[in-house]
Amino acid sequence: MNIYEATVIDRMHYLDLELFKHQINFTCSLLKEKYGASILDTIDKRLANIPRFPELKNFKNSIQSLARITANKYRNLMKVMIFVLNNLNIGESIQNKLLKLYKDWNNMYLLN
Repeated sequence: MNIYEATVIDRMHYLDLELFKHQINFTCSLLKEKYGASILDTIDKRLANIPRFPELKNFKNSIQSLARITANKYRNLMKVMIFVLNNLNIGESIQNKLLKLYKDWNNMYLLN
């Protein structure tokens, strides 16, 4: 018997705290390498300026300081990240690919 086929993936640890965290880190690294640290400041400002809404966490700290946040905060970040990245003044090709990545992620996440 293959134990990996018999176990159910722990959604919180596998998807929220590992894969999405990696996706955020990859996005930040890619943008910082290609456009400099100022692009991360723009993302931070956009995250901080999200209007208050019930059951939606605000992110006042830097996106680079997300090392120790809860799965619930990652879920809230999933809800807004596609809007934060939209019209970011980066190359159209990269922006479209990033937006597609986050859209596909959200669709996949909803299926689980």
